[in-house]
Amino acid sequence: MELELAADMETVAGLSRMKALTACRDGRPRTQSVKIVWHDSPDHALLADGLTLAEQRGVRRVERVYPGAETWLPAQPVPVVADPAELPSPLAPLAAFEGRQASSVHRFGDQSVTITVARGILRSVTAEQPVARIWLNGEDQAVWSAAVLIAGAGTVAVPAASLAAEGIALATGRTVARRHEGAPILPTGSPSVIDALTHIMGHLTDVILAYAPVAVRPDSQGVEAVHQMRVAVRRARSAVSIFRSAVSDGALDAVGDRLKDLGVRLGPTRDWDVFADETMPALREALPDDERLERLSAAASRQRQACRKALAAYLASPAFRLLGIELAWFASAGAWHAPPPVASEGEATEPPTLTAFAGPVLQHRWKKLVSLGKRIEELDVASLHGVRLRAKRARYAAEMFSPLHQGKTASRFIRRLSVLQQRLGILNDGAVATHLLAELGGPSGRHAYAAGLVVGFLAARSAKIRPRIVQAFEKFRRQPAFWG
Repeated sequence: MELELAADMETVAGLSRMKALTACRDGRPRTQSVKIVWHDSPDHALLADGLTLAEQRGVRRVERVYPGAETWLPAQPVPVVADPAELPSPLAPLAAFEGRQASSVHRFGDQSVTITVARGILRSVTAEQPVARIWLNGEDQAVWSAAVLIAGAGTVAVPAASLAAEGIALATGRTVARRHEGAPILPTGSPSVIDALTHIMGHLTDVILAYAPVAVRPDSQGVEAVHQMRVAVRRARSAVSIFRSAVSDGALDAVGDRLKDLGVRLGPTRDWDVFADETMPALREALPDDERLERLSAAASRQRQACRKALAAYLASPAFRLLGIELAWFASAGAWHAPPPVASEGEATEPPTLTAFAGPVLQHRWKKLVSLGKRIEELDVASLHGVRLRAKRARYAAEMFSPLHQGKTASRFIRRLSVLQQRLGILNDGAVATHLLAELGGPSGRHAYAAGLVVGFLAARSAKIRPRIVQAFEKFRRQPAFWG
């Protein structure tokens, strides 16, 4: 496998002095100059299709700048378009990378990995910036061992964009676009079960890493970034749960544990964001100019800032960068793939198609949700919380596998499920708010009066939302299953 890492200049300069790295080196490094020039038409016709024409040592190739419909996993080589359409004319240089690279072979146990380190300058007509990359190429475990060793010695991370994307952004003055956003969409064709899992995990890794730098901001963009990261983590954990039976026992345990830990770190900041930006403004609108509510709001803001500060420290830490590398490595590594199932006669059987695999998953999650929602009008808040969790799991599975089915039934199924989940979420916000108020002293603390107002307000809102929850559930329950 191959893994690409972004690094700062100081880290790259120190690699040649790392005793642990030089001790396992096999032979002398090979160094050479490197120059890559990326071309486009004056109206950026190639970039409009997410492409560029790269030229290196007289060889030209059309390569992707941003992912298309096909899979492009994080930290993986830039996809080259095998049969490009007719190129626009004229073409002119847009950006270039020029520097030097050194390659060396290293042995980790009985496996080897080639480490290529490149550093130089990205240039456009009007701007330039230093940049460095590290490429690891070899067997899965050797690549992982080298990545961990390098990550422990400096600042390295999964690159948010390719060299071409960074160079073109430098030339055009545009912000580098996120590689992926929102829910993963399976590529066209008939991907295997394993291909679907790697595509989904790669997509969600991109989302998590792209929003991390924004999540530390104290403004509305930071609030949205924390929300998007948390949703991506939940979708990834749902994928781990769904595909666990498709791989060897325990193969997904480690990555599932890492995602769970990240979700726990994101949770408090997101909970305080909702309380401060949604719950408190609604109450203050109903009871304007109440000084005790203002003091409670200020205390909530301080608690929110403390949570965001702790989250920012983690997202800037080597531990989070290593998590990103581990997620990217996991998506591309083949060592954890399960062997074909063995029939009773001892002969290998064909693995199921993705559609055959998805059907029972969707049916199981739909059935568990509908079963728990029986007599939904009689359920207490704790039981409704369970319904919300099952609705969420059913929606994540439906989003993953809906591209396998044509027609509007799938989108209608997901839309009605989302409405149910949203209304159940309002009820859950009340339970979360009660927990947060306890951190501010609860009903006997200095904010007791204001806390009582919040609890009363949330109780009244919960009473109003319950009939709408029942209505949404009944409407969803009548929706036909899109998987047949």
